[in-house]
Amino acid sequence: MEAVVVRHRRSFGVLTVLLAVVLLGGCGGSPFAALGNRSSHWINEPKVTTTTIEQTDAPKEVPVTTLRWHNADIVSGPFETPEEVVAAVFARREGDRFIQASPAEIAAAVPDLVFPAVVPVGAEWVSSQLVVENNGSLSASPTAAFGIWSAEPYTRSRSVAQMIVIRVFHDPEAAAEVEDPDSAFSCARFAEDATEECSLTELGGRPTWNLRSSSGVTLIWFEGEYRYEMFGRNFVPLEVLEQMATESVPLAELAG
Repeated sequence: MEAVVVRHRRSFGVLTVLLAVVLLGGCGGSPFAALGNRSSHWINEPKVTTTTIEQTDAPKEVPVTTLRWHNADIVSGPFETPEEVVAAVFARREGDRFIQASPAEIAAAVPDLVFPAVVPVGAEWVSSQLVVENNGSLSASPTAAFGIWSAEPYTRSRSVAQMIVIRVFHDPEAAAEVEDPDSAFSCARFAEDATEECSLTELGGRPTWNLRSSSGVTLIWFEGEYRYEMFGRNFVPLEVLEQMATESVPLAELAG
């Protein structure tokens, strides 16, 4: 009798499972067909959000007002005439015609002098010298000299830290020739033995000489009666040198 009861119970369980399968089948053709689809959507096909960052060119120059003047602390004067300034500078000469002088002294001795309004990125210091002849008179060739440095002047090698050298010559005759539309200034007018390439172009509406050598580029231009010769080492971008040659401010403004 117990065997019959067990058999009936098993038959009832099988019928129950079959009935459940039939009922599920009536709910839609393949109840297990989409099994796992949800997981495939969020694991294998994630939505990725990307952000585009626009690349901008870093500036290659900075205002000259960011520089520190190596000789700014040299105080002399006040003086009534440029000749008095030159005499005071000459009095502290130690043998060289190139005498360390403050920008204020140079601006007072040469009132018409200008200086580039921008300098290369990395420049930190300016050295400044007034050039005086052995007889105590202001030199014309050159009149003043400046160095633009990435480190405090004279603490490191010039070839490493001195980025640019600017020399200013009082050259009224050549300046008049440049202004004459009939003048025939040749490219080689200011070429030196080390010059490998020479070109005469126009920057800022005025003739500009571009002299290339193995160590760098020299740009030469005239402003007023003065000739400016600016040498930049190979690591200084040419476009920055050209901008320096076309944008200037009176030295007296920088001297404060």
